[in-house]
Amino acid sequence: MEKGTYAMFCLCFAIFCMVIAFASPYWIESFEKADNKFVKLGLWEFCFNDYTFYKDYNGKRYLGCWYIFSTEARPLWEWISPPWFISCQVMVSVSLLFQVVTCLIATLAYWRCLPSYLKEMIYIGTAAVLALCVLLILITLIVFGVRKEDRGWMPRPDQNYLSWSYGMCCISGWFCMFGACLFLKAAKDDITKDYR
Repeated sequence: MEKGTYAMFCLCFAIFCMVIAFASPYWIESFEKADNKFVKLGLWEFCFNDYTFYKDYNGKRYLGCWYIFSTEARPLWEWISPPWFISCQVMVSVSLLFQVVTCLIATLAYWRCLPSYLKEMIYIGTAAVLALCVLLILITLIVFGVRKEDRGWMPRPDQNYLSWSYGMCCISGWFCMFGACLFLKAAKDDITKDYR
C-alpha cells in the first residue's frame, strides 16, 4: 500500500474522531458518587441535576440536558459560555471544517479526478492544513483542560473529570499529525517518481 492510502486513512479517522468529539456532550463529566448538581458538558450541550443558578432571580431549576443556545438556557448562557469556551468551540469547528474540506480535495486527487500534476501540490497543501488543525486542537485541549478547573465557571471542579469526548478530540489531533507527515511523504515519493 502506498503512503497516500495510509494518509487518507489517518485523515478519515481524524474526521471520525472529531465529529464524535464535536457532537457528544462528554467533554466534562461529574463523578457518579459525587452527587453533584452538574452532570456533564460538551461543546454544544450541558446537563444538570436540579441545579439553580445563583444569578437567576426567578429561581429556575435545571434538570436534564439543554442545547447551549436554547431559550430555556438563556439565563445561564453568559456563565456557561465564557470567551475562552467560545474560542474552544470556534477552534474545534474550524478544525473540523478544514479536515472535511481537505479530505474532499485529497480524495479527488487520490482517485485521480483532478489533473495529476496537481496531486503533489494538493498533498503538500493538505499536510499544511492538517498541521494547522493540529495546532488548533492542541490550543483547544490545553485551554479547555486548564480552564476546566476554574471554580468561577464550573461548580465543584474537583468532582469533575475530562471525559471521553475530550479524548476523542485528542485522538483526532494525533491522527491529523500522522496524516500530515504521511501526506508530505506521499508528495515527496510522487515528486521523486516523476523525476525518474
